[in-house]
Amino acid sequence: MNVDWNSKVEQDFRKRILVDADNPILAFKANRDRFCGSRVPEEYVGLPHLGSVNSEDALTWNVFRFLQKEQRLDMAFQWLGLDIGRPTALLIWCLAPELTDAARELQFKLGDLIRRSDGMLRGQIGEPDVVIQGTKGIAVIECKLGEPEKAPSHLWEGSSVERIEKRLHRYRRNISELDNVRAEDIMPIYQLVRMAYYAIMLGRIYKLPPVVVSVGNDSNWSVEIRKRGKSADQIWNEFCNLASQLKTLTSKTMWQALTPIIDNKGVGALYQYLSQHPCLQ
Repeated sequence: MNVDWNSKVEQDFRKRILVDADNPILAFKANRDRFCGSRVPEEYVGLPHLGSVNSEDALTWNVFRFLQKEQRLDMAFQWLGLDIGRPTALLIWCLAPELTDAARELQFKLGDLIRRSDGMLRGQIGEPDVVIQGTKGIAVIECKLGEPEKAPSHLWEGSSVERIEKRLHRYRRNISELDNVRAEDIMPIYQLVRMAYYAIMLGRIYKLPPVVVSVGNDSNWSVEIRKRGKSADQIWNEFCNLASQLKTLTSKTMWQALTPIIDNKGVGALYQYLSQHPCLQ
């Protein structure tokens, strides 16, 4: 189907979904993540984030779910720079779009891991955008989008040093390399550190090497974020330095890099979607 880009935010988020638009995972996501609060223009209050033109969640679903349904996750591996063997399970926002035996088990184990770490503290639990288990490794993938030529307004920063320290205290019980890491030092990359923790722990459970992957927007990745004085690319490199100390592999790619990989490969609908996406120009 063709995606409708006419409005900035669609009430019917399904108009922004390329594949499997009535999946209950999307319905749940739309109900939970919506525009609200006094700073939101009145015409958008109550509308789902999934309906926004610059929704990274809609983009994430459209790319990964499409390739999964087409049984072409091999192209995703090439794009993501992953060498983790044959794909055996995929989760989006901790949930399995296809309930294979491997996906059922991964869905439970990841959820159990999160509940027994971040879930023991107050507040909403952070969730990886995508997790892919392969026969030779396991990847936790963070996806960002933002607007073209505009510095990302929110990347991987933590909400407060106090909240980060509470979580670090729990992470250190399992990863001694974090003992000398200070909460204030990882404030800009906290969400990535959390994803690295999940990746490392899943790797131990499955006895597979972990990798943390960043997917970004090439049109804003090098734009300086004023409050940080650095670009997304520079902040990502800071995380990579820490990840090497944690013995965790990293990989980085851009949404735009997928387009030439899938060109003339029988996935024309996805190629057209990425080529026409207003935020990827």
